Amino acid sequence: MRTLLVGFLAIATVATVLFFGLGGGTGPEGPIVVAISSTTAAPTTPEAADPDAEPTLVAVTTTLPATPADTVPPEQLGTLPPIDDLGRPTLDATSSVSTVGIDRIMFGMAIYDAQVAAGSRFTPVTTIGHCYLVTPDDGQAGLTFWVVAGTVERVDVDTRTITTRSGAGIGDTEDRIREMFGERIHTTPLPDGSGNLLAYIPKDVADATYRVMFLTNGVQVTRLWAGRLPWAEELGGCPSS
Repeated sequence: MRTLLVGFLAIATVATVLFFGLGGGTGPEGPIVVAISSTTAAPTTPEAADPDAEPTLVAVTTTLPATPADTVPPEQLGTLPPIDDLGRPTLDATSSVSTVGIDRIMFGMAIYDAQVAAGSRFTPVTTIGHCYLVTPDDGQAGLTFWVVAGTVERVDVDTRTITTRSGAGIGDTEDRIREMFGERIHTTPLPDGSGNLLAYIPKDVADATYRVMFLTNGVQVTRLWAGRLPWAEELGGCPSS
C-alpha cells in the first residue's frame, strides 16, 4: 500500500512540473527555472574526473519571449530627415575652429544647412529636443555639434587633429594658450578644482557673443570647444529645455 502511495505522489509531482513548466495554468509570466542533471557543473581535467560522481543539479534560467513593443517614432530613435546629394565630406584633418564656427559650418546655421556644409549626415547622440547633440557620419571624427532650437550653436572638439585657426588645441599648455592670445584669455577655476576654463573673448563688438573655450587639467588643454553664448559657457551638458 505504501509503495502505491509513493508511486502516486511521484506521478502527481511530475504531472504538476510538466503542466506549469510547459506554460500551463494561469501563473504570472517570467523566467522559468529548470533543474538539469549534469556531471560537468564545474570544469575538471580528464585526470580529475570521477566517472562515479553523483549528478549535480544546475539551475538554468529560460526567459520567455518579450511582447513586441509598439513602433517608436523616428525622432525618438535619434534620426534626422534624409538629405540627398551631399557630396564629399568637408570636415577633415585640415579643418579648424574659429569663434564663429568650424570651416563652412557657422554658429546659428540651420541643421539642414550645416549638414550640407559638412557634406555629411548628422546622427543625434542624445534625444532630439530643444537642445541635442549630433556627430557627423562622415569626415573627421571627434566632433560633436550642439543643436539648439534647430540651429547649430556649438562644436566640441575631442581630437588633437583639430585646432583653432591659430593652431591652439588639445595638449597645449595653459602658458602657451596665454602666450598666443594674451589679454583675450580669461581664466576661471573649475568648480570641482580639477583644472581651469580658459575663455577666448573676441575684441570685436560684432563677435561679442562668441567664445572659444579651452578646458584644462590645470596644466594642459584636455578639451576644446567654440560657440555662441550662453551655450559656449555650459559645463553641465546640453540642457533638455
